[in-house]
Amino acid sequence: MAEFQELIKNFDRIRDYMRQFYVYGFKVRNDFQDKSPRTYDNERRRIESWLADYTRSDYTSKGKHVYINVDSKTISQNPLYAAWKSKSFTDNDLMLHFFILDLMHDVPEGMTAAALCDEISRSYGVVFDSQTVRLKLKEYENLGILRSVKSGRNLVYALFPQLPMDDTAWSHLMDAMEFFQEAAPFGFIGSTILDREDRRNSLFQFKHHFIVHTLEDGVLADILAAIHSQRMITYENKSSRSNAVSIHTCVPLKILVSTQTGRRYLCLYHPELRRFSNARLDSIQKVVPGEPYEAYSKVLRDLEQNQEKCWGVSFGSGRSRLQEVCIKLSIDEEKEPYILNRLYREGRGGQVMKIRENEYMYSGMFFDTNEMLSWIKTFTGRILDIQGTDELSIAKITHDWEKMYQMYCGEDVQE
Repeated sequence: MAEFQELIKNFDRIRDYMRQFYVYGFKVRNDFQDKSPRTYDNERRRIESWLADYTRSDYTSKGKHVYINVDSKTISQNPLYAAWKSKSFTDNDLMLHFFILDLMHDVPEGMTAAALCDEISRSYGVVFDSQTVRLKLKEYENLGILRSVKSGRNLVYALFPQLPMDDTAWSHLMDAMEFFQEAAPFGFIGSTILDREDRRNSLFQFKHHFIVHTLEDGVLADILAAIHSQRMITYENKSSRSNAVSIHTCVPLKILVSTQTGRRYLCLYHPELRRFSNARLDSIQKVVPGEPYEAYSKVLRDLEQNQEKCWGVSFGSGRSRLQEVCIKLSIDEEKEPYILNRLYREGRGGQVMKIRENEYMYSGMFFDTNEMLSWIKTFTGRILDIQGTDELSIAKITHDWEKMYQMYCGEDVQE
């Protein structure tokens, strides 16, 4: 029987498993259909070895389910970074890591792969194939640990020079790193740097901390690289509802982040359909870069014009026809000026017009007024009338109000 390992080879599998079972917290062992129950047990043991202080379990009618329970006020860093730090490696990977860095430190001018092989054999008594060492040097060059310089027909590798900085400046930089590791995308990088310096975050706490989104940083890096080079991409999208996997080819344009949920979206353009759309980053499994897109600048300008008519991230149906909504509100100007301020501040380009004393009309044209419903409901009790071209959205919110009225003000309600 193979020995259980805490380290992982396939991050995509652990990412999906951690999200479905531990973050959402509603699936049980019998819901794991991808592989055998033993695989479920191995994945569960692996994750619980990383997150022992943050996992909880409970029993429902479906069975035992496990989940992550974290209070952002009590953690110094995102506990899910442990998944990124658990990449598997071989014995050769481990030995070469220390051999290369040790020898390169003593030879600042650098050496070729062949010379490094000879020096490893002479200094440590271990013989490696030159191609193995060459691949490891290339990997470390891509990671920014080494740099290469052409010398005749050979490549000479040397340690990348460290940033010149005095102790005071370095200390301030580490303070900034404590903030970066929790507040920015790719915060795992900051966490790794702090680990190297044997430091922990002791300065910052976050009330709204969306820790789960670090699991998306792998595909985010691939998407941002494609955006930077203005290339098309082909990506796999796994539906969170049906688990169906679909493949799409498109032009990536922007990453949009919700200030309410922290959820991140890829804003993209479909050349064949000639329309914009958005894909949830946590549903994207794999990204493959494609060819450069010649009309990238034009499409980006068109996107900026279209975004002005988006309430959230939806560009509406394929017809892309704008929908109008008009809301009449009763607002006491003297006692409730903050309500009026909300209309101006949160209206996202909509027009606010005073009809008469203490009555105002809010109107706007958007691609998808269905996204506005949760915001409109915050004015419940002050709305005198609501009209719109999207009859389904208007019917949905008025139906909710009617049910609420029957619940609290109907004839059957006892005082």
